[in-house]
Amino acid sequence: MLHEHDIPFALFTNARWHEPARLVAFLQAIPQCRGLLVSLHGATPVSHDAFSGVPGSFTETCANISQAVVAGLSVTTSTVITGCNWYEIEDIACLGQRLGANHAVFNRYLGNPLPQIEPDENQLHQAIEAIDCLQHQGWRVKFGNCIPQCFHSSSSTGCLAGVAYCTIDPWGNVRPCNHAPLICGNLLEQSIEEIWHGEAMSHWRGMIAEQCWHCLELPHCHGTCRAVAMIRGVERDPLIRHPILEKEPKPPGELTLYEGARPVRRYTLRAEDFGYVLMRGNHIVPVTIAARPVLNACDGKTSLLQLQERFGQEALDFVGSLVQKGLIELR
Repeated sequence: MLHEHDIPFALFTNARWHEPARLVAFLQAIPQCRGLLVSLHGATPVSHDAFSGVPGSFTETCANISQAVVAGLSVTTSTVITGCNWYEIEDIACLGQRLGANHAVFNRYLGNPLPQIEPDENQLHQAIEAIDCLQHQGWRVKFGNCIPQCFHSSSSTGCLAGVAYCTIDPWGNVRPCNHAPLICGNLLEQSIEEIWHGEAMSHWRGMIAEQCWHCLELPHCHGTCRAVAMIRGVERDPLIRHPILEKEPKPPGELTLYEGARPVRRYTLRAEDFGYVLMRGNHIVPVTIAARPVLNACDGKTSLLQLQERFGQEALDFVGSLVQKGLIELR
């Protein structure tokens, strides 16, 4: 089916295969295969097998990662941060690199409380700092699922599940994301358009905690993880803290803006309870209600200098970020 419709895909796997050589050869022969995302949950058998629950799984997974890489398949490792591996972040990234993986992705634990597996907040803070430290050193590491900026400032970005994409299982059930237990419809009974604009998906999109509505990090954080709130039966992501209402000015970025340029809106705007969602192609940015005056001023008549004089440097930085995302053009 994927070959017939020329659909690119990546295989998410634990790399514990009964016939590794046969599977690798099979994937090699599929042009649409973009690579493998392999679960690697520790730098040692102790930490990895503690998460998988299968003795010997670490050795098997590492051997098959190497075999896939030797065969020419692109591999990215995927690690859930746990109480057994939070101090191994650099060692896990290093192991993946030695095995030939291109990148290492680190994810926070999402699911029901598991005291034996879930890291405490201090451990998670330290793991987040270690990941960002490796990034700054040039390592090919990144965050997978979202970490609230109010919990710990980091390079993690917000989730767009149910806003830019959704999950479809083999039986046609449509969910906002892989983690969400919410079934919004079934493709065997409804069209994707009906499901996408239906009540369940709309409810999901509106599940942004009130604490986030006025937070300056909302465009970056996107209201954090709805799935974990739904799984645990709570109103909001348990990691959410107080909204960020002030931010330290960042050093100038690489984008240079001519003060006489006039910003023009190039997005579609959708109203939400917390404010608005700006959309253009694959670029989707949620913003608070407070952003509306600045957006209205991007009318092709107001210059950047005038915009800065009216709203300040923070508004200019905001417009610059939208320019970089292609949501605003300069004339």
